[in-house]
Amino acid sequence: MRDVIAGIRGRLFILMCKFFRRNIKIKEGLKIYKRLSIGGKGMVSIGSNCIVDGIRGDSIQHVTIDAYSPEAVITIGNNAQLYAARIAAKFQVTIGNNVLIEESGITDTDFHSIDRSRGNPVDENRDKCQINIGNSVSIGARSLITKGVAIGDNAVIAPGSIVTTSVKPGSLVFGNPARTIMQGQSVSE
Repeated sequence: MRDVIAGIRGRLFILMCKFFRRNIKIKEGLKIYKRLSIGGKGMVSIGSNCIVDGIRGDSIQHVTIDAYSPEAVITIGNNAQLYAARIAAKFQVTIGNNVLIEESGITDTDFHSIDRSRGNPVDENRDKCQINIGNSVSIGARSLITKGVAIGDNAVIAPGSIVTTSVKPGSLVFGNPARTIMQGQSVSE
């Protein structure tokens, strides 16, 4: 019954976006178990058969996707599983197919400077800040993916990792800052 309700929520959300949020494109098969919040004026695209959920036992955490600027583009591939994920873009965030993201943050900007002016960060642009996450990537709980990072296919980001540099395909990374623990082969083998 839970799956049926999630499927109905997904279809209603897709329908609402078609009529009221032209900047959001979602393919069929979306299942929403907990709240999905999409904000901003940028483009958001979600592939087919994606799952949106929170963290069991925590009624507050849900998936939030924000395309802050009108030029922002967030693309999420097919069969993505998002559990209390926070995805924010000022420029571009691209997430591949079959990705699992648990209670983690992904952001391509610092949002504001840390001085008293809280002005826009200097030297931020699409080429320097965009985030690319490959296919079949798993991102563990309480991890943070920062601007300018590319994560290769089949990589695993261990829980609590702060990823500030790119990750090669098939790697397992862990820590703050994240360091490679295993590299060059499929981690699932």
